[in-house]
Amino acid sequence: MVDACWGSLKDTIRKARMTRILIADPNINSRKALILLLGKRFAISSIVEAADTETLIRRLAETDLDILLLDWKLYGSPAPETCSLILKAYPHLKIVLLSVDSDNHQSALDAGAMFIHKGASPDQVLALLETLVKSCDLKQSSSLA
Repeated sequence: MVDACWGSLKDTIRKARMTRILIADPNINSRKALILLLGKRFAISSIVEAADTETLIRRLAETDLDILLLDWKLYGSPAPETCSLILKAYPHLKIVLLSVDSDNHQSALDAGAMFIHKGASPDQVLALLETLVKSCDLKQSSSLA
């Protein structure tokens, strides 16, 4: 009986604590497009936005996040340096650097982030993000075990 109740409680907590994402991009249209794309595919409890590095830092401090989608040209600091600093402070955070320049791919990986080319199809973007969301779900499941 206790095991059944605990199992039910774990499922309820898992459903209530869905993936939380921060989209940091100076372009409002890019942020809104990503929000629409994500909302159609994933169970996301929170999507937070930032248009500059200062707001990004404030949002990171205020919100317990799972995934950061970080535009390469976010105002305030070079993306690889920003990514490295964020990962030092929030090592659990999954970061995806977004760029219109496919040559930035290796620099993103070197900084500890995944990479999405802004010219990628919605299906390619969703495939990568699905992997991240599932890894967040697995992490949440194991922490409840």
